[in-house]
Amino acid sequence: TICPLDCPDTCGMLARVENDKVISLTGDPDHPYTAGFICRKMRRYPDRLYSSHRILHPLRRIGKKGEGRFERISWSEAWEYIVPRMQEVIENYGGSSILPFSYAGNMGMVNRFAGFPLFHRMGALRSEQTICAAAANGGWQLICGDGGGSPPSTAATSQLIIAWGINIRVSNVHFWRYVKEARAAGAKLLVIDPYQNDTARVADEYVQVHPGGDSALALGILKVLIDQQSLDEDFITSECDGFEQLAAYVQHLPMSRIEQLSGVPREQIAGIAALLQDNPKTFIRIGVGLTRNSRGGMAVRAIASLAAACGLFDGQPGRGVLLFSGAFGGDRAKLTFPELAEKETRTLNMIHLGQALTATDPLVKCLIVYNANPVSVVPDGSSVRDGLCRDDLFTIVHEQVMSPTARFADIVLPATTFLENRDLYTSYGHFYSGVASPVIKPLGEAMSNFDFFQTFAQKMGYDDTAFHQSLDERLDSYLSTMTGAVDTFNPGAYRDGEYIESRYNKADGPVIGRRGSRIRFVNDDDPTLPPFACLLEATEFDHPDLTSRFPFKLITPPNDKLLNSTFGERYSHVRGTVLIHPEDAEMLGIEDKQETLLKNFRGKTVRTAAISTATRKGLLVAEGIYWPAPGEAGGVNDLVSQHCSDVGGGALFHETRVQIQPFSEAG
Repeated sequence: TICPLDCPDTCGMLARVENDKVISLTGDPDHPYTAGFICRKMRRYPDRLYSSHRILHPLRRIGKKGEGRFERISWSEAWEYIVPRMQEVIENYGGSSILPFSYAGNMGMVNRFAGFPLFHRMGALRSEQTICAAAANGGWQLICGDGGGSPPSTAATSQLIIAWGINIRVSNVHFWRYVKEARAAGAKLLVIDPYQNDTARVADEYVQVHPGGDSALALGILKVLIDQQSLDEDFITSECDGFEQLAAYVQHLPMSRIEQLSGVPREQIAGIAALLQDNPKTFIRIGVGLTRNSRGGMAVRAIASLAAACGLFDGQPGRGVLLFSGAFGGDRAKLTFPELAEKETRTLNMIHLGQALTATDPLVKCLIVYNANPVSVVPDGSSVRDGLCRDDLFTIVHEQVMSPTARFADIVLPATTFLENRDLYTSYGHFYSGVASPVIKPLGEAMSNFDFFQTFAQKMGYDDTAFHQSLDERLDSYLSTMTGAVDTFNPGAYRDGEYIESRYNKADGPVIGRRGSRIRFVNDDDPTLPPFACLLEATEFDHPDLTSRFPFKLITPPNDKLLNSTFGERYSHVRGTVLIHPEDAEMLGIEDKQETLLKNFRGKTVRTAAISTATRKGLLVAEGIYWPAPGEAGGVNDLVSQHCSDVGGGALFHETRVQIQPFSEAG
C-alpha cells in the first residue's frame, strides 16, 4: 500500500494482515525512495484504524453545535435527512449557497477530488485550495515556469546541502539518508531557519534567519557573489533570461537593510557566499514552511534566483534544487468534470472560511467538509467556529474520527482510511507513483470519498455519466492522460505493487530546460507583482500598531507527532509547547513547563512553556496543530490572520503577533 498523507515522502508500505485485521505497517524495501523505513506516525497507524475514535456509522446531531453529541442512524436515514435539505437549500438559495471544503487529508488522486463533479453539477461555490502550498507554487512558477525540481538522490553526491526552511528530520525524513550519505563523504549540512529545530541541532552550520527574512538573506548572498564575480555565467547565458535587471537592483541594495530584514549579520552572509563558492556541488532543499508569511512567494523567487545564478539547475552531479518534484502530470478534468457546471460560480479562498461563514453576502447556507479539519487548520479559527454555530447553516462532515470540525456538524458520515480504499498516489517530494488497493474491507459502514459522492449525486437525482463511473473507470480515464513516466504510459499495465518512475528522475541536462522552460529572473506577466525578487515589508510583523500591542512574533511549524492536524485524537489532553527565549521568560515571570496563555485580538490558546535558546528573543515557536484540550475552545490557529501571502493567496501561519503571559494570571 502507499501512504496517503500530505507529506513529500509518499511512502510505499507493506501491510501485514491476519484474520482480516491489519497487524502492522512497515516500509516497503522495494520502494526506491522509502527503502524499507516509515515514520513512527505511520507505524502506529493500525492503532488509529481500530481506535475507539473511529467513526463507523452515520451520526446525527442531537446536542448543540460543537458539543459533539450525536445519535447513530442508518445510511438510509442519513440520506433521508440529507437529500431533502440539500434540495431545499438549492431551491431557496441556489447552488451557490453551498460551499465545499476539502484539501489533502487523502492525497489519492481519485478520492482527493471525488466531490468536485457533484459540486460542479450543483452549481456550488468554488473553494480555492490555497492553504498549504499556493504561495510556494506561485513563487516557483514565476521563476521556473512548469519545471519541477531536482531528484533528491542528487544530494547524495553533494559537497554542501542547504536545508532552507525545512526540518528534514521531521517533515522529510527520507531525504535524510542522502544527507547522511553525502556527509559520510565529507559534505557539510547548512540549515537556515528561524529557530534551531531538530535538523539544525545536528547540522554543521546553522543560520538563524528572521521569519520571512529568507528573501533578504538570499538576495544578500547573491549581492556578495555578484560583487566577487562568482556566478555561473555560462548557465545564466544559456538557460536564463533577465539576470541583468535583477543584478542591477541587487547591487544597489544597502547591506544594512539586508541585515535588518534577514536578521543575519553581514559576516555570516559573506560566509554562506564563501561556502557556495568553495562547494560548486551544492543542493538546496527548500521548505514550504518558509512561504507561510506575507513574503512567502518572494522567498522562493529569491532563493531560486540565487540557485540559478549559481548554476544549480544544470543537472550536473551533486548540484540541484528541490521544492516540488513535479514528477507527473495529467488532465485533472478527468477527475473533477468542470463541464458539469452550467455557469461560472463565485470562488472563495479557503483560508477565508471564517469570513465566508460569518460575513459574506449572501451567507453560505450549506457546508460540506471532507479530507479536512477546518476548525483546527484554517486561520482565525474563532470566526470559523462562530460560523459553524449558525442555526441556519447545514453542515455535512465526512470523516474518519470525531475531529473538532465534526463536532459542529449536523450530520457526520463515516469515511474509509487508505487501507480500505483504492487509489493512485503520486508525490511532490520524489519521482515515483503507484496504485494501491484496499488491504482490508471497510470497517463498519465506512464509505470512501469516491463511493460517498457517487451515491450522493445519484440520491440527488443526477444522472450524468460521471456519476455512474466505477472507481477503476475514473482512475483509468485519468491514467490515460498521465505524463512523465520513463516509458510510454500504459494504464492497463499499471499493476498494484509496482512503482512507476518519472523520466525527470534522470540527470540528462538542465533541470528546467529539459521540461521546455527557461529560468526567468524577470517576470512581468502580472503587473500587480514586482517583476523580480526584491525586498518587501511584512504585513503583520512590521505593522507598527500590532508591534506595539503584541510584542512577540509567533510561528507554528510542524512536529514529529502530528501531520497538520491529523492524529490529533491521540493527544486530546496535550496542549503542546511554546518555545520562549530565557530572557523573555524571565522578564514575564514564566517558568519552564508552566502553562501560558497566548493571545491577540483574534483569539487565544494555552501552551506549555519550554524555555530554550533554540529560539531568539521576541520569537515564540509553537510546534504542532494540537486539538483543543477538553474545556478549551480554540487552537493555535485562532491567532492567525486571514490575510494572504504575496503570491497565490496562501495563509500566514508563520506571521502572527501575540502577547504571552502565565496562564494562572489569565484566570
